[in-house]
Amino acid sequence: MKRFAILLCMLLALPAIVSAGEKVTATGVSFFEEGRVAIAREKALDEAKRAAIEQAVGTRIESRTVIENFQVSRDQVFSHATGYLKNMEIVSEQKTDLGTYEVEISAEVEIAALVNDLDRFKKILGWQKNPRVSILVDPDLDKAYVSTARKTASSLGRRLKSEGFRVFDATAADTSGMGLIVRLGLEIASSESTYQGVKLTLHEISLRTDVLRPGQGEILATASAVKSLPGSNKLKVLDKGARQCVDSVWKNLRRQLTKTWEKELYSQRQIDLVVQNITSHAEAEEVGAILKSDASGMVDVQLVSFKKKKAEFSIQYNGWPEHLVTELQMEYFRRKYFDSTLESIQGNRIVITANKQE
Repeated sequence: MKRFAILLCMLLALPAIVSAGEKVTATGVSFFEEGRVAIAREKALDEAKRAAIEQAVGTRIESRTVIENFQVSRDQVFSHATGYLKNMEIVSEQKTDLGTYEVEISAEVEIAALVNDLDRFKKILGWQKNPRVSILVDPDLDKAYVSTARKTASSLGRRLKSEGFRVFDATAADTSGMGLIVRLGLEIASSESTYQGVKLTLHEISLRTDVLRPGQGEILATASAVKSLPGSNKLKVLDKGARQCVDSVWKNLRRQLTKTWEKELYSQRQIDLVVQNITSHAEAEEVGAILKSDASGMVDVQLVSFKKKKAEFSIQYNGWPEHLVTELQMEYFRRKYFDSTLESIQGNRIVITANKQE
Protein backbone atom coordinates (compact mmCIF):
# COMPACT_ATOMS: atom_id res chain seq x y z
CA MET A 1 0.00 0.00 0.00
CA LYS A 2 2.81 2.43 0.78
CA ARG A 3 4.21 1.85 -2.69
CA PHE A 4 0.87 2.81 -4.22
CA ALA A 5 0.60 5.86 -1.96
CA ILE A 6 3.87 7.05 -3.42
CA LEU A 7 2.61 6.25 -6.91
CA LEU A 8 -0.63 8.16 -6.42
CA CYS A 9 1.16 11.25 -5.16
CA MET A 10 3.55 11.11 -8.10
CA LEU A 11 0.64 10.91 -10.51
CA LEU A 12 -1.19 13.80 -8.94
CA ALA A 13 1.95 15.90 -9.29
CA LEU A 14 2.08 15.37 -13.04
CA PRO A 15 1.64 18.44 -15.26
CA ALA A 16 -1.53 18.74 -17.27
CA ILE A 17 0.19 17.77 -20.54
CA VAL A 18 1.79 14.33 -20.48
CA SER A 19 2.73 11.73 -23.01
CA ALA A 20 -0.17 9.66 -24.30
CA GLY A 21 1.58 6.35 -23.71
CA GLU A 22 4.69 4.60 -22.40
CA LYS A 23 5.86 1.24 -23.74
CA VAL A 24 6.86 -1.08 -20.90
CA THR A 25 7.38 -4.73 -20.01
CA ALA A 26 6.34 -6.01 -16.61
CA THR A 27 6.04 -9.30 -14.73
CA GLY A 28 3.37 -10.59 -12.40
CA VAL A 29 3.70 -13.53 -10.02
CA SER A 30 1.12 -15.65 -8.19
CA PHE A 31 1.36 -18.83 -6.08
CA PHE A 32 -0.68 -21.76 -7.34
CA GLU A 33 -1.98 -25.16 -6.30
CA GLU A 34 -2.22 -28.17 -8.56
CA GLY A 35 -5.47 -28.12 -10.45
CA ARG A 36 -5.84 -24.34 -10.02
CA VAL A 37 -3.25 -23.12 -12.47
CA ALA A 38 -5.79 -21.09 -14.48
CA ILE A 39 -6.69 -19.04 -11.39
CA ALA A 40 -3.01 -18.43 -10.62
CA ARG A 41 -2.41 -17.35 -14.20
CA GLU A 42 -5.18 -14.75 -14.03
CA LYS A 43 -3.84 -13.36 -10.76
CA ALA A 44 -0.31 -13.18 -12.18
CA LEU A 45 -1.64 -11.39 -15.26
CA ASP A 46 -3.47 -8.86 -13.10
CA GLU A 47 -0.28 -8.22 -11.13
CA ALA A 48 1.65 -7.73 -14.37
CA LYS A 49 -0.86 -5.11 -15.52
CA ARG A 50 -0.56 -3.23 -12.25
CA ALA A 51 3.23 -3.45 -12.38
CA ALA A 52 3.15 -2.03 -15.91
CA ILE A 53 1.25 1.02 -14.69
CA GLU A 54 3.66 1.60 -11.79
CA GLN A 55 6.68 1.15 -14.02
CA ALA A 56 5.50 3.59 -16.68
CA VAL A 57 4.72 6.33 -14.20
CA GLY A 58 7.77 5.69 -12.03
CA THR A 59 10.16 6.36 -14.89
CA ARG A 60 8.91 9.93 -15.22
CA ILE A 61 8.55 11.29 -11.71
CA GLU A 62 11.11 12.28 -9.09
CA SER A 63 8.80 13.19 -6.19
CA ARG A 64 8.58 10.60 -3.41
CA THR A 65 6.08 12.23 -1.04
CA VAL A 66 3.57 9.88 0.54
CA ILE A 67 -0.06 11.01 0.82
CA GLU A 68 -2.83 9.67 3.01
CA ASN A 69 -6.25 8.24 2.24
CA PHE A 70 -5.58 6.74 -1.18
CA GLN A 71 -7.78 3.68 -0.73
CA VAL A 72 -10.56 4.88 -3.04
CA SER A 73 -8.13 5.55 -5.89
CA ARG A 74 -6.29 2.30 -5.30
CA ASP A 75 -9.46 0.23 -5.43
CA GLN A 76 -10.82 2.03 -8.47
CA VAL A 77 -7.75 2.49 -10.64
CA PHE A 78 -5.92 -0.78 -10.02
CA SER A 79 -9.08 -2.85 -10.30
CA HIS A 80 -9.42 -1.53 -13.84
CA ALA A 81 -5.77 -1.62 -14.89
CA THR A 82 -6.66 -3.06 -18.31
CA GLY A 83 -8.50 0.16 -19.13
CA TYR A 84 -5.20 2.06 -19.18
CA LEU A 85 -3.24 -0.45 -21.29
CA LYS A 86 -3.25 -0.88 -25.06
CA ASN A 87 -1.42 -3.16 -27.48
CA MET A 88 -0.82 -5.60 -24.65
CA GLU A 89 0.98 -8.84 -25.48
CA ILE A 90 2.05 -11.75 -23.30
CA VAL A 91 5.81 -12.10 -23.79
CA SER A 92 6.21 -15.24 -21.70
CA GLU A 93 4.53 -17.31 -18.99
CA GLN A 94 5.67 -20.25 -16.92
CA LYS A 95 5.32 -22.31 -13.77
CA THR A 96 8.38 -22.21 -11.54
CA ASP A 97 9.93 -24.72 -9.12
CA LEU A 98 9.01 -22.32 -6.30
CA GLY A 99 5.30 -23.00 -6.80
CA THR A 100 4.58 -19.74 -8.59
CA TYR A 101 3.14 -18.82 -11.93
CA GLU A 102 4.87 -15.94 -13.74
CA VAL A 103 3.51 -13.85 -16.60
CA GLU A 104 5.52 -11.22 -18.46
CA ILE A 105 3.65 -8.70 -20.61
CA SER A 106 4.48 -5.90 -23.01
CA ALA A 107 2.07 -2.96 -23.27
CA GLU A 108 1.61 0.76 -23.73
CA VAL A 109 0.35 2.57 -20.63
CA GLU A 110 -2.11 5.38 -21.31
CA ILE A 111 -0.66 7.79 -18.77
CA ALA A 112 -2.84 10.75 -19.74
CA ALA A 113 -6.03 8.74 -19.17
CA LEU A 114 -4.73 7.45 -15.85
CA VAL A 115 -3.87 10.95 -14.62
CA ASN A 116 -7.29 12.29 -15.64
CA ASP A 117 -9.02 9.59 -13.62
CA LEU A 118 -6.84 10.13 -10.59
CA ASP A 119 -7.63 13.84 -10.72
CA ARG A 120 -11.29 12.92 -10.44
CA PHE A 121 -10.63 10.79 -7.38
CA LYS A 122 -8.43 13.47 -5.87
CA LYS A 123 -11.53 15.66 -5.89
CA ILE A 124 -13.60 12.94 -4.20
CA LEU A 125 -10.96 12.49 -1.50
CA GLY A 126 -11.18 16.22 -0.83
CA TRP A 127 -14.94 15.92 -0.40
CA GLN A 128 -14.56 13.05 2.04
CA LYS A 129 -11.94 14.77 4.18
CA ASN A 130 -13.88 17.99 4.76
CA PRO A 131 -17.67 17.89 5.09
CA ARG A 132 -19.39 20.24 2.63
CA VAL A 133 -22.27 22.30 4.00
CA SER A 134 -24.54 25.03 2.71
CA ILE A 135 -26.77 27.14 4.95
CA LEU A 136 -30.11 28.23 3.52
CA VAL A 137 -32.80 30.38 5.08
CA ASP A 138 -36.19 28.66 5.21
CA PRO A 139 -38.11 30.04 2.18
CA ASP A 140 -41.31 30.13 4.25
CA LEU A 141 -39.73 32.41 6.88
CA ASP A 142 -41.63 35.60 7.76
CA LYS A 143 -40.16 38.40 5.62
CA ALA A 144 -39.64 40.56 8.70
CA TYR A 145 -37.15 37.99 10.05
CA VAL A 146 -35.15 37.36 6.85
CA SER A 147 -32.46 39.96 7.57
CA THR A 148 -31.74 38.47 11.01
CA ALA A 149 -31.84 34.95 9.58
CA ARG A 150 -29.24 35.84 6.94
CA LYS A 151 -26.93 37.30 9.57
CA THR A 152 -27.43 34.16 11.64
CA ALA A 153 -26.58 31.99 8.62
CA SER A 154 -23.37 33.98 8.07
CA SER A 155 -22.41 33.53 11.71
CA LEU A 156 -22.93 29.77 11.51
CA GLY A 157 -20.98 29.65 8.25
CA ARG A 158 -17.97 31.36 9.84
CA ARG A 159 -18.00 28.91 12.74
CA LEU A 160 -18.24 25.92 10.43
CA LYS A 161 -15.29 27.17 8.36
CA SER A 162 -13.22 27.63 11.49
CA GLU A 163 -13.90 23.97 12.35
CA GLY A 164 -12.73 22.68 8.94
CA PHE A 165 -16.12 22.39 7.20
CA ARG A 166 -16.30 23.49 3.57
CA VAL A 167 -19.14 25.97 3.27
CA PHE A 168 -20.54 26.42 -0.23
CA ASP A 169 -23.33 28.39 -1.88
CA ALA A 170 -26.02 25.93 -2.92
CA THR A 171 -27.89 28.66 -4.80
CA ALA A 172 -24.92 29.35 -7.11
CA ALA A 173 -23.63 27.25 -9.98
CA ASP A 174 -21.60 24.60 -8.20
CA THR A 175 -19.49 21.87 -9.76
CA SER A 176 -21.02 19.30 -7.43
CA GLY A 177 -24.20 18.92 -5.41
CA MET A 178 -22.34 16.67 -3.00
CA GLY A 179 -22.87 18.02 0.49
CA LEU A 180 -25.45 18.74 3.17
CA ILE A 181 -27.96 21.55 3.48
CA VAL A 182 -28.62 23.30 6.79
CA ARG A 183 -32.06 24.91 6.54
CA LEU A 184 -32.37 27.69 9.09
CA GLY A 185 -35.72 28.67 10.62
CA LEU A 186 -36.28 31.57 13.02
CA GLU A 187 -39.37 32.57 14.99
CA ILE A 188 -40.27 35.06 17.69
CA ALA A 189 -43.33 35.00 19.96
CA SER A 190 -44.11 38.01 22.15
CA SER A 191 -46.23 38.39 25.27
CA GLU A 192 -47.06 41.38 27.42
CA SER A 193 -47.67 41.68 31.14
CA THR A 194 -47.93 44.43 33.74
CA TYR A 195 -45.94 44.50 36.96
CA GLN A 196 -46.58 47.26 39.52
CA GLY A 197 -48.05 49.41 36.82
CA VAL A 198 -45.13 48.87 34.46
CA LYS A 199 -45.84 47.27 31.08
CA LEU A 200 -43.36 44.48 30.27
CA THR A 201 -42.80 42.72 26.94
CA LEU A 202 -41.14 39.32 26.83
CA HIS A 203 -39.99 37.72 23.60
CA GLU A 204 -39.30 34.01 23.01
CA ILE A 205 -36.86 33.49 20.16
CA SER A 206 -36.49 30.02 18.65
CA LEU A 207 -33.88 28.85 16.17
CA ARG A 208 -34.21 25.58 14.27
CA THR A 209 -31.54 24.04 12.03
CA ASP A 210 -32.58 21.08 9.87
CA VAL A 211 -29.98 18.99 8.01
CA LEU A 212 -31.07 17.79 4.56
CA ARG A 213 -29.66 16.33 1.35
CA PRO A 214 -29.58 18.73 -1.62
CA GLY A 215 -32.74 18.46 -3.68
CA GLN A 216 -34.67 16.50 -1.05
CA GLY A 217 -37.05 17.43 1.73
CA GLU A 218 -36.21 14.58 4.12
CA ILE A 219 -34.81 15.87 7.42
CA LEU A 220 -31.73 13.80 8.32
CA ALA A 221 -30.99 15.57 11.62
CA THR A 222 -31.99 18.67 13.53
CA ALA A 223 -30.72 20.96 16.30
CA SER A 224 -32.69 23.76 17.94
CA ALA A 225 -32.54 26.32 20.73
CA VAL A 226 -34.93 28.74 22.47
CA LYS A 227 -34.10 31.98 24.31
CA SER A 228 -36.38 34.38 26.23
CA LEU A 229 -35.48 38.09 26.35
CA PRO A 230 -37.29 41.29 27.40
CA GLY A 231 -37.31 44.43 25.32
CA SER A 232 -39.47 46.96 23.54
CA ASN A 233 -37.71 46.81 20.17
CA LYS A 234 -38.76 43.49 18.67
CA LEU A 235 -36.16 43.33 15.87
CA LYS A 236 -33.24 44.24 18.13
CA VAL A 237 -34.33 41.55 20.56
CA LEU A 238 -34.59 39.10 17.67
CA ASP A 239 -31.00 39.83 16.60
CA LYS A 240 -29.70 39.38 20.13
CA GLY A 241 -31.74 36.23 20.75
CA ALA A 242 -30.64 34.69 17.45
CA ARG A 243 -26.96 35.20 18.41
CA GLN A 244 -27.56 33.51 21.74
CA CYS A 245 -29.39 30.65 20.03
CA VAL A 246 -26.42 30.12 17.73
CA ASP A 247 -24.18 29.80 20.80
CA SER A 248 -26.58 27.26 22.31
CA VAL A 249 -27.16 25.20 19.17
CA TRP A 250 -23.57 25.20 17.90
CA LYS A 251 -22.12 22.10 19.56
CA ASN A 252 -25.16 19.95 18.86
CA LEU A 253 -25.36 21.10 15.23
CA ARG A 254 -21.67 20.41 14.66
CA ARG A 255 -22.07 16.93 16.12
CA GLN A 256 -25.17 16.23 14.03
CA LEU A 257 -23.47 17.41 10.82
CA THR A 258 -20.39 15.26 11.44
CA LYS A 259 -22.43 12.14 12.23
CA THR A 260 -24.74 12.67 9.26
CA TRP A 261 -21.81 13.29 6.90
CA GLU A 262 -20.07 10.07 7.93
CA LYS A 263 -23.30 8.12 7.58
CA GLU A 264 -23.99 9.60 4.14
CA LEU A 265 -20.49 8.75 2.94
CA TYR A 266 -20.59 5.08 3.81
CA SER A 267 -24.22 4.04 3.97
CA GLN A 268 -26.17 2.34 1.22
CA ARG A 269 -28.65 4.50 -0.65
CA GLN A 270 -31.14 4.21 -3.48
CA ILE A 271 -30.26 6.17 -6.61
CA ASP A 272 -32.59 6.79 -9.53
CA LEU A 273 -30.48 6.83 -12.68
CA VAL A 274 -31.96 7.96 -16.00
CA VAL A 275 -29.88 7.20 -19.10
CA GLN A 276 -30.99 9.06 -22.21
CA ASN A 277 -30.31 8.20 -25.85
CA ILE A 278 -30.85 4.45 -25.42
CA THR A 279 -32.17 2.93 -28.64
CA SER A 280 -33.73 -0.34 -27.45
CA HIS A 281 -34.87 -2.34 -24.46
CA ALA A 282 -32.01 -4.78 -25.07
CA GLU A 283 -29.50 -1.92 -24.92
CA ALA A 284 -31.07 -0.71 -21.68
CA GLU A 285 -30.65 -4.18 -20.16
CA GLU A 286 -27.04 -4.24 -21.34
CA VAL A 287 -26.34 -0.90 -19.61
CA GLY A 288 -27.86 -2.29 -16.40
CA ALA A 289 -25.66 -5.39 -16.60
CA ILE A 290 -22.56 -3.22 -17.12
CA LEU A 291 -23.37 -1.09 -14.07
CA LYS A 292 -24.03 -4.11 -11.88
CA SER A 293 -20.87 -5.97 -12.88
CA ASP A 294 -18.29 -3.22 -13.25
CA ALA A 295 -19.22 -0.12 -11.23
CA SER A 296 -17.67 0.00 -7.76
CA GLY A 297 -20.00 0.24 -4.78
CA MET A 298 -22.89 -1.26 -6.73
CA VAL A 299 -25.18 -3.51 -4.67
CA ASP A 300 -28.08 -3.98 -7.08
CA VAL A 301 -29.40 -2.55 -10.35
CA GLN A 302 -32.98 -2.88 -11.59
CA LEU A 303 -34.33 -1.60 -14.90
CA VAL A 304 -37.57 0.14 -13.93
CA SER A 305 -38.74 1.40 -17.31
CA PHE A 306 -37.72 2.05 -20.88
CA LYS A 307 -39.61 4.43 -23.13
CA LYS A 308 -38.88 7.26 -25.56
CA LYS A 309 -35.17 6.37 -25.65
CA LYS A 310 -34.88 6.77 -21.85
CA ALA A 311 -33.94 3.95 -19.50
CA GLU A 312 -34.62 4.45 -15.79
CA PHE A 313 -32.78 2.33 -13.25
CA SER A 314 -33.29 1.87 -9.52
CA ILE A 315 -29.85 1.38 -7.99
CA GLN A 316 -28.75 0.30 -4.52
CA TYR A 317 -25.37 1.95 -4.09
CA ASN A 318 -22.71 2.42 -1.43
CA GLY A 319 -21.65 6.04 -1.82
CA TRP A 320 -22.78 9.46 -3.00
CA PRO A 321 -24.44 9.95 -6.39
CA GLU A 322 -21.39 12.01 -7.34
CA HIS A 323 -19.18 8.96 -6.72
CA LEU A 324 -21.17 7.03 -9.31
CA VAL A 325 -21.09 9.87 -11.84
CA THR A 326 -17.33 10.21 -11.37
CA GLU A 327 -16.80 6.56 -12.21
CA LEU A 328 -19.09 6.65 -15.23
CA GLN A 329 -16.96 9.48 -16.60
CA MET A 330 -13.62 7.82 -15.95
CA GLU A 331 -11.45 7.10 -18.96
CA TYR A 332 -11.41 3.33 -18.46
CA PHE A 333 -15.23 3.19 -18.30
CA ARG A 334 -15.72 5.46 -21.30
CA ARG A 335 -13.30 3.46 -23.43
CA LYS A 336 -14.59 0.08 -22.41
CA TYR A 337 -18.33 0.79 -22.39
CA PHE A 338 -19.77 4.20 -23.28
CA ASP A 339 -19.15 7.91 -22.90
CA SER A 340 -21.77 10.01 -21.14
CA THR A 341 -22.73 13.60 -20.43
CA LEU A 342 -24.10 14.59 -17.04
CA GLU A 343 -27.39 16.44 -17.44
CA SER A 344 -28.36 16.89 -13.79
CA ILE A 345 -28.05 15.66 -10.21
CA GLN A 346 -30.93 16.43 -7.87
CA GLY A 347 -30.64 14.66 -4.56
CA ASN A 348 -30.39 10.97 -5.38
CA ARG A 349 -31.64 11.34 -8.95
CA ILE A 350 -29.09 11.40 -11.78
CA VAL A 351 -29.78 12.09 -15.45
CA ILE A 352 -27.09 11.34 -18.04
CA THR A 353 -27.01 11.10 -21.82
CA ALA A 354 -25.15 8.20 -23.41
CA ASN A 355 -23.00 9.45 -26.28
CA LYS A 356 -22.81 7.05 -29.19
CA GLN A 357 -19.40 6.41 -30.67
CA GLU A 358 -19.08 7.14 -34.37
